[in-house]
Amino acid sequence: MFENYFKIARRNLWRSKGFSAINILGLAIGISACFFIFQYVNFESGYDKFNTNAENLYRVPISYSGSMDDVPTTAANHPAVGPAMKVNFPEVVDFVRVVHASLFLNAFTMSYTPPVGETKTFNESNIYITDASFFNVFSYPLISGDKKTCLSDKGSVVISESEAKKYFGEQNPIGQSLKLNGVTPMKVTAVFADAPENSHLKFDILVPIAVFGPKFGEDNWAWPEFYNYILLAPGTDIKKLEAKFPAFIERYLGAKMKELNFKCSFQLQKVTDIHLTSNYLKEAEANGSAKEIYFLAIIGVFILFIAWINYINLSTAKSMERAKEVGLRKVVGAEKQQLVIQFLLESFIVNFLALVLAAIIILSLTSSFNHFIGRNISTGFFSTGLGGKLFFWAGVLAVFMSGALLVGAYPAFVLSSFLPVRVLKGAPVQTGSGISLRKVLVSFQFVLSIILIASTFVVFKQFNFMRNGNLGYKKDQVLIVKAPAIIDSTIGNKFGYFKAEILNTSSVIDASATSDIPGNMIRYRNSVRKASQDKQHNFTTYLMEIDENFIPTYNIKLVAGKNLEATDSSSMAPNVYTKVLINEEIVKALGFNSAEEAVNQEIKFVLGTDDVLCKISGVVKNFHQRSLKEKFDPILFYYPSHHGWKYISLNLKASDAGRSISDVEALYKKAFPGNVFEYFFLDEYFNRQYQADARLGNVFGLFAVLAIVVACMGLLGLSSFVIKLRTKEIGIRKVLGASVSGLLVLISRDFVKLVCIASVIAIPVIYLAASTWLDNYAFHIALGISIFIVPPLLLLVITLITICLQSLKAALTNPVKSLRSE
Repeated sequence: MFENYFKIARRNLWRSKGFSAINILGLAIGISACFFIFQYVNFESGYDKFNTNAENLYRVPISYSGSMDDVPTTAANHPAVGPAMKVNFPEVVDFVRVVHASLFLNAFTMSYTPPVGETKTFNESNIYITDASFFNVFSYPLISGDKKTCLSDKGSVVISESEAKKYFGEQNPIGQSLKLNGVTPMKVTAVFADAPENSHLKFDILVPIAVFGPKFGEDNWAWPEFYNYILLAPGTDIKKLEAKFPAFIERYLGAKMKELNFKCSFQLQKVTDIHLTSNYLKEAEANGSAKEIYFLAIIGVFILFIAWINYINLSTAKSMERAKEVGLRKVVGAEKQQLVIQFLLESFIVNFLALVLAAIIILSLTSSFNHFIGRNISTGFFSTGLGGKLFFWAGVLAVFMSGALLVGAYPAFVLSSFLPVRVLKGAPVQTGSGISLRKVLVSFQFVLSIILIASTFVVFKQFNFMRNGNLGYKKDQVLIVKAPAIIDSTIGNKFGYFKAEILNTSSVIDASATSDIPGNMIRYRNSVRKASQDKQHNFTTYLMEIDENFIPTYNIKLVAGKNLEATDSSSMAPNVYTKVLINEEIVKALGFNSAEEAVNQEIKFVLGTDDVLCKISGVVKNFHQRSLKEKFDPILFYYPSHHGWKYISLNLKASDAGRSISDVEALYKKAFPGNVFEYFFLDEYFNRQYQADARLGNVFGLFAVLAIVVACMGLLGLSSFVIKLRTKEIGIRKVLGASVSGLLVLISRDFVKLVCIASVIAIPVIYLAASTWLDNYAFHIALGISIFIVPPLLLLVITLITICLQSLKAALTNPVKSLRSE
C-alpha cells in the first residue's frame, strides 16, 4: 500500500516539476534562513554561558539619584565593593575586580628580548588589571599555568595564546620575562586560550592587582571605575540579598551621600544577561540588544511561514488538476482516509527534500555567512553550539513534522472531500472558501513583505544617518598616532621637537596632543559646580586634556570666549588657578543663561577630595564625543603641564596618504626611539562604534530580501497557475478585441488589490515598530512619508513584474492555440 502511495507521489511531483521545484526551493530557503537566524540568535543570547559558574555569577553596577541623577547607571563600581561584600554577606563565595589598564597608564608596550636575536616590541591596548581570584570565578581555560597562583605575585603577567605566539613563537612562554613600557619586568606565569568571541570581557593580557599592593582599593569608596563581580552560593535568593544593599551602602557611603546630597543603589546583574540587556555607562564593549535579537527570530519564523503559505496556496490552487484523479480513485473504492494519507505523504516528501536541500545550502554557505556578519558564530556547533543541544534537534524534528502536517493538512482534506459525481462531470471544484483562504494568505505574505522592506529602510537610513551625520568636528583626513609608551624625563622636549617637525611637513595642516579622541568614552570623570555654590550642587562631567591646537586641528567651533594657549598649562592642583574650556552641556547644567555669560566665570572642579578653582576661558559648541546613540557628553577641557598624552592627532591634506604616513613614521621614530609607531584614521575608528548596528543591518537586510524572494517564488507559481486556468478566457477576450495591456491589467488586478489591503494593515505596524526602535537612539532620523509610501510601492512593482512575466506570454499567445482544445 505504502509503496503505491510513494509511486503516485513521485509521479505527481515529477509531472508538476515547476510547482514542485518552487515548493521545495522555497521551503529549503525558508528552513536554511531560519537556521542561520536562530544560530545567530543562539550566539548572541549565549554570551558568557561558557562560564561554569554562570548561573551564580553577577556583576554589581551602580545607579545614582539626587544631585547625581545626571549620571546614568554605570557598569563599573567602587573598588571596595567586592571585598566588602565578601566580608558582609555570607552568600558571597568569592569576588573579582577587573579594570582596564588605561585607568593607570596612557600607553602600553610589551617587549621581549630573547637570548639571541632582536628585541620584539609591540603596542598593547587590551590589558586588564584584576584580582588573583580571576580564574577561580571565571572559566577562561588555561593552557598552561596554575589558575590559583598565576595572578598572586605582583611581578607576574598572564597572556593569551595569541600573545604567547607573537612574542615567543614555539618557545614555552612560562617563566619568560616581558617588560612593560621598557621598564617594568613581568614574568609570564600562565597562558590562557583566547577569550571566546561570545564573552563580554575580551582581553589579551592580565596583570595582577597586587602590583599596586596586597590590599589595593579595598577601602576605596571614591573611585567607581572597577567592574565588580561576585560569585554567589548556589540557591541564593537574589531579591533577599539585594534587600540588604541599602543598609550596606549606608554603612560605607552614607557620610559621602549626605555631604554631596545624592543617593546610590547597587543591583545584581547576571553575567549572562549583560550582553543583551545592559546598556550602562562604561560597558567593557558595545553590547547587543535583546529586542533586536527577538525581532530577528520573528523574521526567521516569518520566512518559514511564507514558504509554508506558498505550499498551501499552490496545492489548493492545483486542486482542479487533481480533481479528476480524486474522483476516479473514489469511484474505484478509495476511502477519504486513504486520500488524506496520500496527500500528507506528498507533503512529507516535499518537506523532506526541502530539508535535505536546506542542509546542503547551510553546509555550503556557513563560512560565507560568518564572513558576511563578521562573526564566527558556527564555531563549536557540534560541541558547545546548537549542535550539542538536544532542544535544537528536537526543534528541527518539530519544524519538519509541523511543517509537513500543517502545510499538508488543509490541501489534503480539501482535495479528499471532492464529490466524484461533480468532478467527473467537469463541474468546477474551486470553492469560495478556498479562494478566500488563498487571498488571506497572500495578503499576509504581502503584509510581512511590506513590514520587512520598511524595517530594512529604517535600519539602513538610521545607520547612514549615524555614519554621515554632522559630528561637530572634522573626522575625515585625521590621522591618529598613538603617543609613546616608553618615556623619560626628556619627553616634553621630544614632544616639542616632533610637533614642530611634523608641522613643517607639506602634508600636515595642524597637529594636537590629547588624552582622548572622539569615538570612545573619555577616561576621566568628576564633578563641577559654580565657585559660589556648595558641594550639593555638583554636576558630573568628563575631563579631557588638550593642547592649544586641539580646537583648530578638529575644526571645532568656539561659540564664546577664547581658546587655551600654551601659557595656560596647569597641573590641575587644588592650589593652582586653572583656565578651562567647557562645552554647551556644562553651560546649561551650571545654569548660565548663555555661553557669553559663562566666559570668565569661576567654577570648581572636584579632584579626589579637593576642589580646583578654575576660570572659564571659552565655551565649545557641543560635539559628538561618542556615537549618535548617546546624548552630548558634558566635557571640561584643560591644558596639562605634564606630557602624559595618549594620542597625537594630525589634520592631513587630501593628498597622498601613503606618503604622509611614511613621513610621519620617520619623524616619530626619530623623536621617540624605541617606541612602536602605530596609527589609524579617525573616521574608521569612530565608525567602529557602529559595528553592531552594521551587523544588524546586514543580517536584517539579507533575510528581508530572502523573505521577499520566497514570497515572489510563491507569487510566481500562483500567478502561473491562475493564468493557466484562465487561458481560454484570455483567448476569447483576444478574439473579441482585448489589447495586451488590457489583459495584463485584468490578470494583475486582483493581486494589486491584495497589495493595497496589505499596505493599509502594514502601515500602522511600521509606525509603531519604527518609533519604538528609534527611541533607543538619542539622535535619529524622522519617520518621513517615504517610509510609508516607498515599501508598498516597491512591493507593488515587484509583484507586477513577477506577474507580468507570466501574463505577457499568455497575452501574446495566438488565441487559436488557446481555444483549439474546445
